[in-house]
Amino acid sequence: MSSFNAKLYQSAQLQQDMQINPRLYQAMELLYMPLLDLEQHLKEQMAENPFLEMQDAFEEKEVELKEDTLDEPMGDDEVDWEEILLDGFEVGGQRQQYEEREVFEPTPVEAQDLHDHLLGQLTLLPITEREIRLGEEVIGNIDDDGMLACTPDECLTGLNEWLDQVRPSAYAKAQEISDDLARRSELEEIASVFREYNISEVKNMISLIQGFDPAGVGARDVRESLLLQLISRGDEASLQYRIVDQHFEELINRHITEIAKTIGIKPIEVQDAADSISQLDPKPGLKYSTAPEEYVIPDLIVEFIDGDYMVFANDTSLPR
Repeated sequence: MSSFNAKLYQSAQLQQDMQINPRLYQAMELLYMPLLDLEQHLKEQMAENPFLEMQDAFEEKEVELKEDTLDEPMGDDEVDWEEILLDGFEVGGQRQQYEEREVFEPTPVEAQDLHDHLLGQLTLLPITEREIRLGEEVIGNIDDDGMLACTPDECLTGLNEWLDQVRPSAYAKAQEISDDLARRSELEEIASVFREYNISEVKNMISLIQGFDPAGVGARDVRESLLLQLISRGDEASLQYRIVDQHFEELINRHITEIAKTIGIKPIEVQDAADSISQLDPKPGLKYSTAPEEYVIPDLIVEFIDGDYMVFANDTSLPR
């Protein structure tokens, strides 16, 4: 049998191997980061490393400008009379007409959301303070689509729970009044204003708010919203109202022929009514929705300098 001999030996060998430095890895990772991600990454590094500090780029430029100003010799301001005399005598009129002007973005105006719009209409009504509080509760439960997000019973429960919380403090303040007649009058007013609401009051307020602008607001579902919009147009006796009221499920499933047979009319008439219904707004509150402003920070800045367009990296917002 042959025996296997294991031996250890050393040998010299030349080999080329390329290894990327960890700092190069980091530089490559930073290079491909968007500007906002890079800014966030640098802020995180500053929070973790106490030896890093941020230097404002504008302060650095301001210091350089001050140094350049000190180096320049002081002298009297000179007036370029030739510039003044020639202004307006060029072909085409005054030079300011053709000079490049900086364009400013329009100043955004604070938009009114749906709740503010409804509350503004509520305050214009000749109603009591108690009714205003009830209306505020109902409006507070209307979502951005314009739909009422709670049932009348849930709204009633929330209102009466709020009354139970504020009523004791109101009575306590009234008891501090020294004059008997004034104290008695205040207690009577508190008893009137802070008495519990009933379901009839809540339903009446919901019906009142459903008449506000935009039409269809305060409905409990899309079907009711469409009916409210048709009522606001005076179309209670129309075919559209009848279809939405009695055949809404068939309508959303596009069962035109079935609706026509049930009502006893031609399918083309149902189709025309459906086309008219499609012009209504299933989410009337969205027209007052205020989308959050999104600011776009450019990665590059293009400037017109000495007749040429120059491109610079926008690093003004980055920590230094």
